Amino acid sequence: MRPLAPLLLAVALSGQPAPAPRSADTRLNEARAAAIQGRLERDALARRRDEAAVTDELRRLEAEAALRAARQEAAAIEADAERAALARAAALNAARQGAAATPGSLARAELEADLRIAQLEAGLATARIDGELALHRARERLAEIAPDAKVEHPLDPVVNGTLRISDRRIPFNGRVDDALAQSVIERLAFFNAQDPAKPIFIVIDNSPGGSVMSGYLVLRAMEASRAPVYVVVKGSASSMAAVVTTLAKRSFCYPGTLLMHHQPSSMMQGNLTVLRERLDWTRIWCDRINADVAAKMGLGLEEFVKRMYASSVTGDWRATGAEARELRWVTDVVERMVEDGVHRLPEPAAPAAVIARGEAGASAAAPVLPGDIHLIHEPASSSR
Repeated sequence: MRPLAPLLLAVALSGQPAPAPRSADTRLNEARAAAIQGRLERDALARRRDEAAVTDELRRLEAEAALRAARQEAAAIEADAERAALARAAALNAARQGAAATPGSLARAELEADLRIAQLEAGLATARIDGELALHRARERLAEIAPDAKVEHPLDPVVNGTLRISDRRIPFNGRVDDALAQSVIERLAFFNAQDPAKPIFIVIDNSPGGSVMSGYLVLRAMEASRAPVYVVVKGSASSMAAVVTTLAKRSFCYPGTLLMHHQPSSMMQGNLTVLRERLDWTRIWCDRINADVAAKMGLGLEEFVKRMYASSVTGDWRATGAEARELRWVTDVVERMVEDGVHRLPEPAAPAAVIARGEAGASAAAPVLPGDIHLIHEPASSSR
C-alpha cells in the first residue's frame, strides 16, 4: 500500500477520481485486436501484389503471343516460297523432258519454261516482301503497347500528393447530352460488374455543361454505383458538369481548374399558358438540382442564388482551386495528376484549322469555353 500513497494523496488534492487500472484481459483483447488488424492489412497488401503480378503476366503473354503469331506467319510465307521453288524446278524438268521427246519444239519449251521461272521468281519475291511487311507491322503494334505497365487501384488515389488515375476511367468532355450520359452510365455499369470495390474515375478535361435531365441520369448512376466514383476536373467544368463534380462524394481538381455554377436556363416559346407550364417545370428542375448543390455547400436555395448574383451580375459564380474547395465544390486540390491506365500509344491529334480575323466563315470557329482566353497570333487583314 505504500507506493500508492503519493498517488492517492495527489488525487485527493486535485479532486479528480483515480483512473481505473486496465485489467489484464482488456490489454490481452487489445493486443489480439491489433494482431488481427495487422494480419488483415498484410493479407490485403498480399492480394494487391498478387493482382498486380497477374495483370503484368497477362500483358506479357499477350505481347509474346502477338510476336509469335507474326513469326509463324513469316515462317508460313517461307514455306510457300520453298514449295514454289520446288514447283519451278519440276516445271523446268518437265519442259526439258518434253523438249527431248520432241526436238522440234525445244525453243518453244525453253521460252515457256523461262516464262514460268520468271513468274515463280516474281511470286517468291512478292511473298518475301509480304512476310517482311507483316513482321514489321506486328513489331510496330508491339511497340505501341506498354506490356510492363503496372496499374494499381488503391481506395485512396492520392499517393504522396499525386492523384493516380487508373485504367477504370470514363471520359466526360464536351456538351452534356443523352449520348454522353448513356456512354458514362454504361461504363459505370461495366466497371461495377468487373469489380465493385475498385474506384472509378470520371475525368472532365473541359465541359461547358448541357442538358439537366441528361446530367441528372449520370448523378443517379453515380449514386447507385457500388464502386466508389471519383470525379476529376483538369481544365474546366461549368453548369451541369460543375453540378456533377460538386455532388460527387469525392472530387479532385488542379489549383488553376475553373468551376462555374449558375441557375438553369431554358429556351421557351408559346402562349402565356404554355409559358407558365414550362416555367413551372423549369422551377422544379432548378429546385431539384440547385437545392442539392446548395445543401452540399451548407446553404439554403435562396441564399445560394443570392450569392450567385453577388458574385457577378449575370449570376455566373466562378471559382478555382482552393476557393472551390472552400465552397465545397470539390473535396481535393492536387498539384499533380498521373494517368496510370494509359498503356497503348494514342493516335496524334489533328491540327486545328487556323482562321484569320476578318476571313469569311470566321464566325463558324469553335466556341470559346466559359472563362477561357486565347494566346494566339492573328495577323491583321492586308486589305485596305
